[in-house]
Amino acid sequence: MSNVEKLPVQPRREGRAVTLIGTDLPAPYLEEAEPSPLMHSASLWWRRLVRALQVLAVILLVGFYPAMIVASHSINDDPVILAADTPWASPETGMAVTLIGRELEGPGWAEDKPGWHPQARLTALPAWQDAVVTALSQYERLAAGKARTNDGNPDPDLSAAARLLAPEAGLDQTPRLSAAAEALARYEGRLERDLATSPAGAQDFVDELALFASWADASHDRLVSRIGTRDGWPAAEEDIQAFFEARARAHVASQLLAASMIGDPDIAMRPAVQERLDQIEANWRRAAELDPLFVSSQAGNARLMADHLAMMAFYIGQAGDATKALGSALLAEETAMNTAVEAAKQISDGADASES
Repeated sequence: MSNVEKLPVQPRREGRAVTLIGTDLPAPYLEEAEPSPLMHSASLWWRRLVRALQVLAVILLVGFYPAMIVASHSINDDPVILAADTPWASPETGMAVTLIGRELEGPGWAEDKPGWHPQARLTALPAWQDAVVTALSQYERLAAGKARTNDGNPDPDLSAAARLLAPEAGLDQTPRLSAAAEALARYEGRLERDLATSPAGAQDFVDELALFASWADASHDRLVSRIGTRDGWPAAEEDIQAFFEARARAHVASQLLAASMIGDPDIAMRPAVQERLDQIEANWRRAAELDPLFVSSQAGNARLMADHLAMMAFYIGQAGDATKALGSALLAEETAMNTAVEAAKQISDGADASES
C-alpha cells in the first residue's frame, strides 16, 4: 500500500501528481487533518484539572496533619451534674470518677499516645490533664486522712486512688487512671454499706478550702513568674502550660466545692458560707472558663493582643482570696460556737454543783 492510499481522503486522479509548496490542499483533507477545536479545548481543560488535583492533593497532605492536631485539642470544662435518681453516698467521689472518665472516654490521655499521633504534638491538653489528676490526687490524699479506718489508718481505697492518680514519668497513665476509678468505686460501695467513713463537719471543710486556696496560690505564682517574658509569640510553651494548669485547678476546685455542698448540706446553711458561697463559686468558674482561641502572653502594654496570663492570674487570685476568707470566717464561727457551748456547759456544771 502506498503512502497516498493511507491518507484519510481519496487521492486526486487528475491534475499534477506533485503538490507544490504553497499550493492549497483540498478542503476535505484539511478538515480531517487539523485537530478539532472541541477536542483541543477538552484536552486543555483536562490538563488544568489534573494540575488542580495535584495541587489540592499537596495541600491536603500538608494541611491534614495540622488540622488533626487542632481537632485533637478537646477540653471539657462543662460543670458536672451528678445524677439525682441514683445519688452518690460521697458526691466528691462521684465528681472525681466523672472527671476521670471525661478524660479517658473523651480525648484520651494525650501523653500515652505514640509519637506520630497528633495529640503528641499538643501542649495545652497534656498540661490540663496532668493538673486535673494531680489536683484529684491531692484531694483524695486529704480525704483518706480524714476517712480513717477503725484502726486509725487512712482509708486504703482513697489512699490507693491518690497514689494512682499522681502522674508517673515513664508509665502509661491510662491503666493507672482506670485502677484509680476502680478504687474510688470500691470506696463508694463500702461507704454505702457503712463500712467506711467520709469527711464531714466544719473543720474538714476548712481543710478542703485550704487545699483549694493552695492551688490558687501555686497557679498565681507560676503565672506571675511568666508574665512579661518574651520567650515566644503569641505565647511560649511554658506560658500555655501555666495557663491551662490554672484553668484545670480552678475547674476541679469549683466542682469539688459544689460536691461538698451536696454531701454536707448543713455546711451550706452556715451564715459564713451562705454569704460567700455564690461569689466563691463564680470566681472559680470565671477562671475555669477563661478559654481564648489561642493563649497570648504579650510583654509590655499588649497593644495588639491580650495578656491572658495576667487575666488568669487576676481571676485565680480573686478565687484564692475569697476561698481563704471563707475558711477564716467559717473557722471563726466554729470557734465562737464551740466557745459558747463550752461556756454553757461550765455554767450548767456550776449550777449542778451549787444545787448539790
